[in-house]
Amino acid sequence: MKLSRADLNVLSTLAKDPLGTVKDLSRQADMSPNTFSKHLRGLRDRGILVSVSAEICYPSVGLEPILFFFKAPFRSLYDLERILDLHPYTRYRIRCIGSCNGIYALFAIPSGANAYLLELIEALKEMDLIADYFYDTPIARWIYSENNFEYYDLECDCWRFDWKEWESMLDEISEPPPLNKNPPSILHRMNRKDMEILRYLSMNAREKRGVIAEKTGVPVYHLSRRLRFYEENNVIDAYRIIVHGIASKLLVMVMFDCECSLRTTRLFAYAINKLPFQSTLIPTRRGFFLQTSIPSQDLAKLGASLQKRCSDVKVFWGDYESSMRYWFYHEPYAEEGWIATRRYIVSDVLERFRAERRGG
Repeated sequence: MKLSRADLNVLSTLAKDPLGTVKDLSRQADMSPNTFSKHLRGLRDRGILVSVSAEICYPSVGLEPILFFFKAPFRSLYDLERILDLHPYTRYRIRCIGSCNGIYALFAIPSGANAYLLELIEALKEMDLIADYFYDTPIARWIYSENNFEYYDLECDCWRFDWKEWESMLDEISEPPPLNKNPPSILHRMNRKDMEILRYLSMNAREKRGVIAEKTGVPVYHLSRRLRFYEENNVIDAYRIIVHGIASKLLVMVMFDCECSLRTTRLFAYAINKLPFQSTLIPTRRGFFLQTSIPSQDLAKLGASLQKRCSDVKVFWGDYESSMRYWFYHEPYAEEGWIATRRYIVSDVLERFRAERRGG
């Protein structure tokens, strides 16, 4: 589905100010409010603009994110995906090929329950659903960048991003800014209503406040107070526009698992914001994990920059059509906190999967 220059302008403007009013956004896009609204509505109606989603900072709500890479034979991918779908703490999954042939998955597990998740993964290995796996954990807040289609030239169907300038910037930075540490958990100051609100914000943060208040059963004034509370306590890392693969065909999904010094992680954490491609950089114990949607012709340039500065770089190509993004899930939250029992994290998931296999 072909996008017009006006469509791309709307997407870029929205990415810079995801919660902006139509009046403000139209001014930034140099359009009338009616024209901007027309294109925004058209992008939604065509399924190109899926959502504006709140990215929850998991540590602030008592959850620990873990990145898993499953090496799995093609014949078991469907079953593995189904188990990930059944698990209450799966946040994202995508099939990948490259350094790891199988599936990359992101979990957000209640603090202290990592051992149960590993027990489940070992069970999957015994079931021959996975051949092997490795995992890593974040050490700091995540860094995000968004698509800026101002760099895309419709006439030549190419991106005009100056990689030489970006590379020079990397060479000139002597002391990169420090990483931002994860905020402390404020789970003790939250309740189930908060989790329901966060779920709706992850689904559509541009939804009218009155609609969210009605769906979650709270007064509008209470919702406004909680939104200020989330902002003051770093509960939300960012607001991102979720664009369907129809538009992303200009780009390919690639993931890099990089081993490097802390300084190099800090360097790329700073530089990633200068790229006009939607990316997520996760600082890890060994370096960082970078997931990006990038033009195929520019992949080698980014890869060379990473290889130049990292001791090891593993590359994975992601299959967008197989990806599944799970909105923030509030069901595992009970009044005393997140459910973190072995039965809930391990046994129930396996029992439901086996029942489905039996047709029960």
